[in-house]
Amino acid sequence: MSFFKRRREGLGGAKPIDDLAKAYPHDAFTAVHGLSPYPKKTRISDQGVFAYRLEFMVAIADAALVVDALQSEFDVGNGEVFQEGQARNGEIAVHFSIREEFGGAVVVMLTNSASLLARIDALRLEPPPPWSVFADSDPSTLSSLQGAMEYWWDWLFLPFWAALDDPSRSRYLEKHAVNEDWLEFLKTHAP
Repeated sequence: MSFFKRRREGLGGAKPIDDLAKAYPHDAFTAVHGLSPYPKKTRISDQGVFAYRLEFMVAIADAALVVDALQSEFDVGNGEVFQEGQARNGEIAVHFSIREEFGGAVVVMLTNSASLLARIDALRLEPPPPWSVFADSDPSTLSSLQGAMEYWWDWLFLPFWAALDDPSRSRYLEKHAVNEDWLEFLKTHAP
């Protein structure tokens, strides 16, 4: 069972949160300002864990860049792209999972490392578009999002899309060659 699944299941119990609270104490936390809105970084100090949580998706090629950023701050092992682990560098820590999913790489991370957050921001990461991830789906038949697509949309794509201004959205759509059906879907389902 992955570390993050144990963490999610443990929100009602004390053990996983207690372990994270020890790994991310208040004394080792520094609030970071001026972070890029994507990947979204959520402070989870209200749970007694003084760290930022990130969950985002990238193309597989970009997952290697995330591993490089991790390795620049921590000893995270052999450099394989898809891995799960944790590491410390003094008072600074990271727990992470990089898994292959949706035709790309899904990254989930907890850290109190301001420099790691800055390195990730500098990568200017973006998820693949829905017409690539769900290439076999007809957007005109998707009146509501459910299951895997709902998770992907709410947690992995929508935070990215919401962070873009109109010119950036236009560049993204042009770069990824959106068709009319998916463009209409975005207009209907995205803010």
